[in-house]
Amino acid sequence: MALFLPDANVLIHALRKDAAEHAPCRQWLTKTADLGDAIGMCELVEVALLRIPTLPKLQLVPMDEMLGFWRNDLWSYPGTRRLVASGGHNALLAGLITGLKLCGNDINDAWLAALAIGHRATLVSTDRGFARFPGLKWINPINPL
Repeated sequence: MALFLPDANVLIHALRKDAAEHAPCRQWLTKTADLGDAIGMCELVEVALLRIPTLPKLQLVPMDEMLGFWRNDLWSYPGTRRLVASGGHNALLAGLITGLKLCGNDINDAWLAALAIGHRATLVSTDRGFARFPGLKWINPINPL
């Protein structure tokens, strides 16, 4: 059984039927669940999932729909489990930050990359910037290679 850590962008696209990226992201999510692979969730992704599509200036998804997707859909998959930062996470994170000279918004990506590496999970994101992290297994459901 494989373990996948989806980025918020994949989950937002999977939810939003009007998004150009909806079909491949929803197919990835459905296929992963159907195959019995594990879907790892973490607070950083969950907060972004709840925050971004419900921003008043974007108004992409009503809050009740967002909460339903988060609580009822994602957490109802049998393979969904919580991933937490382990004892080695801080060292991994610091190594990525210093090794790649990261700052600002790139720190969130480094935190997710370190979490995936620490759990031997494959990160799933439409953000091509994850390719820069050494030791990270990463796939893009829109352009899988």
